Amino acid sequence: MKYKGYWALTALAGAAMALPAMLMASVPDEIEPQLQAIGRKVDTIATSKIYTPLQARPPYAGVRVERDIKFGPHEKQGLDVFTPSKAGKAPLPVLVMVHGGGFVAGDKVIDETGKQSAFYDNIMLWAVKNGMVGVNINYRLAPEFKYPAVQQDIGAAIGWVQQNIQRYGGDPNQIDLMGHSAGAAHVASYVAHPEFGPGGQTGIRRAVFSSGSYEFAPSGDRPHAYFGADSGDKSSIPGLVATKVPFMVIVAERDPAPFHLQVGKLLESVCATGNCPPFLMLKDHGHMSGVYSINSPDQSLSGPILAFLKGRAPASAGAGQ
Repeated sequence: MKYKGYWALTALAGAAMALPAMLMASVPDEIEPQLQAIGRKVDTIATSKIYTPLQARPPYAGVRVERDIKFGPHEKQGLDVFTPSKAGKAPLPVLVMVHGGGFVAGDKVIDETGKQSAFYDNIMLWAVKNGMVGVNINYRLAPEFKYPAVQQDIGAAIGWVQQNIQRYGGDPNQIDLMGHSAGAAHVASYVAHPEFGPGGQTGIRRAVFSSGSYEFAPSGDRPHAYFGADSGDKSSIPGLVATKVPFMVIVAERDPAPFHLQVGKLLESVCATGNCPPFLMLKDHGHMSGVYSINSPDQSLSGPILAFLKGRAPASAGAGQ
């Protein structure tokens, strides 16, 4: 069966073009009605109420957390490192996470009530549970800091990981990079422009783009908050067509329509080369629920991502929460 979101994606792709095999992943039956009530709204508070009871809260058993390590002089240039309390002999792969927030807000730890929430610690805990070291980064925000400030921040954070992660049991040669929403846009732009990475290289093995944007346009007469008035010249798509970094593309069925159009544009260009990326449609999910579900019994997003990061063909749901 094809869903409405799929038709939005294929509208730009064209009937003659072969899209990648689309993976369908849906939420548990008991959660779906609650997400349906939220619909296409980006509602972090309502979504967090659904998933917070399913998430671990600090202190986290079996996990060592070191917070707010500086990788640059600005207050937002900091990161958290999550590692197993009992380190093994072999160095572990590293997952670096870049949060969203509409380019002008957001944090590596969402704090909606004045108290530390379960998010985005949940992604780091899931990484550790599945044999990785987790690194959660902050970055400088628009409108004070504009392109390419965040790509430079990601490059600086990757450089920090390369130089320091062995002390935490991580492998500097096995770094994967994930972003959600504006974070996915930043990660995609970073992959598309390796000149901002350490030594002019991205320094990563794989990338995951979850509900991101890949072309940027001013809103009416207002320039884009981060990419500026000439944002149309800063599309990530040409660089993503050319990159050798494998990446996975994800969109939620109930993402707002512009996210579907963005993914359609990306897939149209990349698949035209005959090298389509893994593509996941998160059936029933909304903009925030996918990342909030990670490390819960809802494995609709975490399962396929884990398969991709481990170099396997993702399935619609997989082992590992």
